[in-house]
Amino acid sequence: MCLLNSFTCLILSGCGNSGPELATVTGNVTLDGKPVPDARVDFSPQEGRASVGTTNAEGVYELQYSLEKEGVVVGSHNVKITTERATTGGEGNEPLVPGSKELLPSVYNSKSQLTAEVIPGENVIDFSLQSQPD
Repeated sequence: MCLLNSFTCLILSGCGNSGPELATVTGNVTLDGKPVPDARVDFSPQEGRASVGTTNAEGVYELQYSLEKEGVVVGSHNVKITTERATTGGEGNEPLVPGSKELLPSVYNSKSQLTAEVIPGENVIDFSLQSQPD
């Protein structure tokens, strides 16, 4: 009976708490002081899996490590922010989701120079972007 309970607990808890240390990251993305909606925010650590999130209409984002886990690996990250999206869907009964063009300068995405340091716990990391970066 004890073995069955242990097995059930293991299944219900997934793989336990294994994996890297994660911290929560939220923040705002603005361009020239105005919120940037529907931007993809990508935090890539030196090693391991990236975390991503999408800004809402107010430019607020929250990063996800996976579908099941919120958070970001603790440590230094290269950051990319983009509004460009390829058209997706349209197969079977899926609706076609139109793509979008890049609205941000390349220094924030394809040639990003953005970095962030994530510490254990809760992090609020805002990005105040400029349409004419230095």
